[in-house]
Amino acid sequence: MKFSFSALSVITLVSTANAQNTYTPARAEQHVIDIKNHDSSSGCLIWNEDSPLRNDLELWKNELRQYTGVINKKLQTDFAPDLRRLFNDDYSNREQICRAYADPSAQVPIVNTVAENMSDLSDPKTVELKQSLRGRNLEESPNAPPTLMEEYFNGSQQLSYLPRQGYMEPLVPPLRHPDMCLPDNNRGDYVATMDYMIEDFGHICRNVLNRNMRTVFIDMGACYKFEHSTNNNPVQAIKAIEKYRHNGIHFDHIYAYEVRDLKTEDVYASIPDHMKGPLHWINMPVSPEEGHDDNPWT
Repeated sequence: MKFSFSALSVITLVSTANAQNTYTPARAEQHVIDIKNHDSSSGCLIWNEDSPLRNDLELWKNELRQYTGVINKKLQTDFAPDLRRLFNDDYSNREQICRAYADPSAQVPIVNTVAENMSDLSDPKTVELKQSLRGRNLEESPNAPPTLMEEYFNGSQQLSYLPRQGYMEPLVPPLRHPDMCLPDNNRGDYVATMDYMIEDFGHICRNVLNRNMRTVFIDMGACYKFEHSTNNNPVQAIKAIEKYRHNGIHFDHIYAYEVRDLKTEDVYASIPDHMKGPLHWINMPVSPEEGHDDNPWT
């Protein structure tokens, strides 16, 4: 199978740069890295050419659709509280907090039940609700919650993994939602959507968050001001920020870079109130120069 796309070097860079952190690419991603012939101009060929790899990816896409359905239901609920503020001094309630707010199937009825009695995960209503949503018996294995792979992507096993961040979507062409490759779909409708991106919030809650850390969101290309953008239909970056917020991760700082000259008052008028405090609006381009003041990474 032959295919190519302009961001192949990005995949290689990400995979090799994280090797020291034991980054494990999904099988499909590793296949992309290993392929030597890249003479096709279509990033969709990997989805359209018959191969065992495509069959695996189609299974992953079906699993993604089910997972996205769960996440979208969660996004219809109220924002979760800042999880850092809920942890005990000794973090003895970490697992309770993560199950109640950060796991994909954590829903408002469960959150309310657990919040009323944070010291007791054996409450019958809590157990019943969680079992119906997660398909797991928490009483039998209270300290071994299923991983994101086990619970939602066990068929395809097509997720990449980094010990600190947890599981994530495989980095394969076209580096967009795969439905843009369906022949009857308008590709423009899928260029900006981020529904294919997978964040392992439960893992982050259990392995990264602590009471004293600060959270930062860096947006390079912060086009917040659109005529069609309202708080009920936000641009993708705002959706991403709110997705984290629904899972209990509140950003202390949002550094937003944008090269187009926009009026600051228009920018602030187009974003929700919860972003106005942490937003640092930087109306200039990002510099690739190492050590430059406008390079957010160095």
